[in-house]
Amino acid sequence: MSYAIGVDSGGTHITATAYKNHIPIASAASGPGNILIDPNQTTKNLIEAIGNLVKKYSSDSCSCILIGIAGLESAKNPAPYLDEIKNHFRSITTNITFISDAKLALINGLEGKDGFLAIAGTGSIVYGKQGNKYLRAGGWGYLLDDVGSGYRIAQEAVSTALEKMDRGEQSSLTPTILEYFKEDSLKNVVSRYYTLSRPEIAAFSLKIAHVAEQGNKEAINILIHQATLLANEIIYLIKRYPQNNISLNLALSGSVLINNHIIQKEIISILKKSYPSINIMISSRSNTAAVNYI
Repeated sequence: MSYAIGVDSGGTHITATAYKNHIPIASAASGPGNILIDPNQTTKNLIEAIGNLVKKYSSDSCSCILIGIAGLESAKNPAPYLDEIKNHFRSITTNITFISDAKLALINGLEGKDGFLAIAGTGSIVYGKQGNKYLRAGGWGYLLDDVGSGYRIAQEAVSTALEKMDRGEQSSLTPTILEYFKEDSLKNVVSRYYTLSRPEIAAFSLKIAHVAEQGNKEAINILIHQATLLANEIIYLIKRYPQNNISLNLALSGSVLINNHIIQKEIISILKKSYPSINIMISSRSNTAAVNYI
């Protein structure tokens, strides 16, 4: 019996899953996998994850491999790296398709139907599909965009504390910041901040979410601000489609939108005000399942 492989290559990790009759039968992982940030390492990690998976089913046939890669749409020339992956698995299957990780999440979250997707984890992006017309908003990387993402939440928290320090004030977030970054002053946090990877900084957003749930107003304001920016990005994208006969389905995906209930609630509230009939669902299933809907 043949199987299909779906691969979600994200900024923090890569997951490859084999499916038979839409049922997951095995998974393998590696990472990270952002082809814009590190194409060589992403290629190596993808070959490792997929290779470990296909070894388990060498006696079966693979019908197709669908790979969603972070940074694919922004990468300057990804073709040589994609060709390397294709050539490596040519003996397994020639039916290998590459799309962005956001488009992978869109297909999975909407099960191939028309609608919209917002994904926020380490980074963020908004995607839309109406018929054969795909549009995107955001997702331009942590230096230029990624509103509502774990990285931007963490960045705003540290920036807010530094701004208060410059005014001679004390931020209520400073103790949390010092604890996470393992430093004794905000000045030293700045030095350490620039040595950390993007996922390491983004992980600090979990601490901000925790203190927000405990009632810290600064943390709550940061989450609401980032939620508002992301909600507006979704609205901008919806408005770019002809508004007659539009499918108003929205899937929310990624660790921030699935687990951060303050951000999730704020985004839903803002969108319902502009589009009362919008159907919003939380997509917590692995995005590798998109291979079942192509």
